[in-house]
Amino acid sequence: MKARKRIVVSAVFFALASLHSTVAAETLEQLIAGAKKEPEFTFIAGAQTFGGQKTLSLLEAAFNKKFGLNAKIRFSAGPEMNAMAARVITEQKSGAKVSTDIYHGSQSHLALLHKEKALEKVNYSGIFPWITKEMEIFPSEGLLIFTSLRGIIYNSKLISKDKAPKTYDDLVDPKLSPTWAGKMAIPPYVSWLVELSMIWSEERVKNFTRKLVALSSGRLRYSEEERVVSGEFPIAANMGGATEQMWQWQAKGAPLVAVMGSTPVMPSYFQLGVPRNSAHPNLAKLFVGFMASKEAQAILEKYDFRTSHLVEGTIMSKYLKQNRVQLQEAKDSIAFYLQGEDSGLEFKEELTKMLKQ
Repeated sequence: MKARKRIVVSAVFFALASLHSTVAAETLEQLIAGAKKEPEFTFIAGAQTFGGQKTLSLLEAAFNKKFGLNAKIRFSAGPEMNAMAARVITEQKSGAKVSTDIYHGSQSHLALLHKEKALEKVNYSGIFPWITKEMEIFPSEGLLIFTSLRGIIYNSKLISKDKAPKTYDDLVDPKLSPTWAGKMAIPPYVSWLVELSMIWSEERVKNFTRKLVALSSGRLRYSEEERVVSGEFPIAANMGGATEQMWQWQAKGAPLVAVMGSTPVMPSYFQLGVPRNSAHPNLAKLFVGFMASKEAQAILEKYDFRTSHLVEGTIMSKYLKQNRVQLQEAKDSIAFYLQGEDSGLEFKEELTKMLKQ
């Protein structure tokens, strides 16, 4: 089984990497010249993307300064990432210009757009001197903007460091779990448990889920970490963006601590891409490349606590090195998401039933 998975991963990665050879040659100078003819571009995403409108205004100013432009970012709050991907695909199939010039999402969303051939092929690492091929999570389609780590979060005033869990397994350890039994929050989502099957067996994931549900006292969505900060729940078994939340709340003096639950850690690789039929393709490509620059990353770090681990000197890059955190390789994650919705459907249904108990 593992050998078959390795073959699938290698085949997928080879196919994606080969896309570089089909990308039309462009230069940075050509993009800038084209961008000067496009006074604005539209960006539709979640209301708090990159920290919201204030941060986007700062990014706009830095973007214009770097490339000698006077462009406007027309930002609008839109639907969640799956719905936005579906909108882009529907618009393209109708032959219309897409409503957003830039798409923002993680590897699961980019996998959907990749399957539909919905994104422009751009040789980002060939155009922008600060971009490496490794930053192109989906080669020539999606460029890494920030790395988000999922993990356990807990209130350090309610759970001391010596009693806190260090792994997901610790959450259900009979010797440790009495500290949070009947008080722990778990996510209402099945996705993080399904993704654990990339490093655990399905049976191990199911046994873990049964024990986790028995110890839990409520459900906590990924945007509700404040309920751990307030002490309503002393601990949450899993939280998307756990490290970013820790940094944000600790900057305010709050007792929130994040723990990476697995090795390797399964990150969300949030990327930007340019949909086909973009009304302002030059500005869009230029802005995507800009967001991986040190100037843009510094703004994201200061105002949104989110950065790419592949940009030297960022808070995420330093955190991974200092804590010796091993990330799941992007190619393995890509292969997992490209399997499609029908893959492991019975397993997903079993986990969903468990969470509803």
